[in-house]
Amino acid sequence: MSGSASRLAIVMSHAQRSMGGAMREAVLARALVAQGLDVRIFRLHGGTALEEEPVLDGAVRASFCPADNPEAIPHRQVSASLKAELRAFAPGMVLYKGLGYRVNADTQAALEPGTRCGFIVGGGVTDPLLGQATLVLGEYREQLRQHFMPLWRAGQALVLPKYVDLAEAGAGRPVPLAEATCDIINVGNFGDDRKNQAALLPLAARHRMTLVGGGTKLGEFRRSVPGRLRAKITFAGRLPHAGVFAALRGARLMVHTSTMDGLPRATVEAMACGVPVIAYRSTIQGGIPHGGAGLLVAEAALPHAVEMVLADDELRCRMGMNARRHVEKHHGVPAIETAAVEVLKLLG
Repeated sequence: MSGSASRLAIVMSHAQRSMGGAMREAVLARALVAQGLDVRIFRLHGGTALEEEPVLDGAVRASFCPADNPEAIPHRQVSASLKAELRAFAPGMVLYKGLGYRVNADTQAALEPGTRCGFIVGGGVTDPLLGQATLVLGEYREQLRQHFMPLWRAGQALVLPKYVDLAEAGAGRPVPLAEATCDIINVGNFGDDRKNQAALLPLAARHRMTLVGGGTKLGEFRRSVPGRLRAKITFAGRLPHAGVFAALRGARLMVHTSTMDGLPRATVEAMACGVPVIAYRSTIQGGIPHGGAGLLVAEAALPHAVEMVLADDELRCRMGMNARRHVEKHHGVPAIETAAVEVLKLLG
């Protein structure tokens, strides 16, 4: 490939001055660079100036562009700086990370006619550009079949594995019952009602629980916990990544009660630590092998599923070991690099 066809831009549509949560995209970019593409990552941020940052020891260049309206909610932010930087880079294709962000269509309209676009997606929402997309990278096959069937049928929809540091996760052995620091763990911010942590409270009547995450509604949630349950719940707050892994390694079971999600990285990290995951099947339709590495259940069946797994420690440990093996096979840097080979084929 030559010219613009050899240049790929990855736009992280959610404004943030950090690449900490974008390691999957950075590893993908590095793998594509190794195969001869010129790849740059672009992201909006709340500052007032364009900033550049080398990523992964300089293998990839990231540009942080000031948003025109940083006071707006993330889904409404746009950036003239981003458009100018992309026009100067002149990519043959742009991959937008996230659906439903105004910056996607606003930016694409400013590029040269014929510039292809695609998406790296989480949940199954829509975007005005989807009809133009020639590539979608999703989180699991069921998601792609359900929400992006035309591209799936055309062979233009692929699973992009999650980034997970298996060394940081540890050996991945399920914690012995006598050594567990909690029975149930949940990881998620307390600022979004869809995380639905209130559904966990009835489980605290019988089980020790650790809730990891900060957010604007953390204090309100803590005050809502009935007095009889407070001794059973540990609020770990917002933890550094190493702290999250440490908390996961001490847990017997992750219960993910979100009502809207793709395949959250926290669930994959739990499986990497040897922790089985129970989630709503109306939220996550795949990516967690049902019955093998965890359970995907109806909301009404959640309490029964939790009690079943916690009452049978042999079952829990078997699921946990299967979960680790699943992550070793399907996620992490080698899996992302393998996916990059297939992405390059579709980019032509």
